[in-house]
This record gives sequence, structure tokens and C-alpha cells, in this order.
Amino acid sequence: MADHRVFFDYDPEIGRTVWLVFNERGELRGAHVEQEVDAILEANAEAEKATHGMRFGEWNRAASIPLTMIEKTGLDVAVDMGDRRYISKVLNDSDNAKFRTSRGNV
Repeated sequence: MADHRVFFDYDPEIGRTVWLVFNERGELRGAHVEQEVDAILEANAEAEKATHGMRFGEWNRAASIPLTMIEKTGLDVAVDMGDRRYISKVLNDSDNAKFRTSRGNV
């Protein structure tokens, strides 16, 4: 028998749904989190286009990242710890390019 999910929470502001996952004996195994990201990706693409022809400088927004990705990648911990090297690694990874809001590297 397979695991099953039970709806737990939905946050319409960030488009995040949380499901609790139970095994066949009814024991909680964990949580499954889903987040709608289309609006974030569209806004990021527009923000990145707006940076073309502009000079780089201090205090520019580099990315807009869904909460679920922040948690999944450990960026929340890296920010708390001041681990700029890890933050740069994640943000400069080509797999995460759609979360960037400006061109260049961090």
C-alpha cells in the first residue's frame, strides 16, 4: 500500500500548499510542499530585462526566490549564517537562472 497525502494548509498570498504524508499504517512520514511560481518567474524575467544597459552597483536586487526553494536549497540558513559564498553559488548556478532579477554574477 502506498503513502497518502492529506491537505494541511494553503497560503494564497504566496501560492503555497502543504500536504501531510502518511504511510499505510497512518503514521506521519513528513510534509509535501507545493508552490505556484509562474508569477514569480514572469516578474523576474521583466526585472532582468529592465537591467539591460544599466551599470552594476551596490545594493541591487539579485533574485526573487520562492519560499519553498529557499528552504529546499538551504538559502535561509546561509543568509542567517552570513555564508555569502554559498549564496553566490546557488544564485549563480545556471539551473537557478530564472530566479535572477539582474544580469551578471553575484
